[in-house]
Amino acid sequence: MTVKEKIQLMIKIHTRVVTGIFLFVCFYLLWLPGDTRIRIIDILGVQLIGLISGVAYLPLMTDKELSKNKMILLNSFYGLTINISVLLFGYFFRWFSFKNIGTVIAIELMFVAVYSLTMFIGYGVDNKQAKKLNEKLRERNQNQESKENNS
Repeated sequence: MTVKEKIQLMIKIHTRVVTGIFLFVCFYLLWLPGDTRIRIIDILGVQLIGLISGVAYLPLMTDKELSKNKMILLNSFYGLTINISVLLFGYFFRWFSFKNIGTVIAIELMFVAVYSLTMFIGYGVDNKQAKKLNEKLRERNQNQESKENNS
């Protein structure tokens, strides 16, 4: 994988994560009473989480064939890294307090939902691209075989 492809993938991950967070935050804020404004610092925090999500994915961007166990381990580490960053930024930006366990549980549930949604969408997009590539390869191979048969 080239550097350009890695950067493009990190940007895609950033976009998916940030979009997922903002969608869930919008729904979450609809249910909260009182002042539910989003501050500039909150937007910055979400952008930083998106950046960390993209950068933390770097170990998974390898041209090597990884074993299933190693892939599970790397994905677990990736999820844990993002979860820790959400908790740290959430605490630092005062999105919640560890004293209010209900809010921490809500943040964790939102994390699981956003992480799952992002992984599901990423898997779907990647799977669709792989099918397109396989179809193009099949067509190319068929064209080459027909050329060889006509020769």
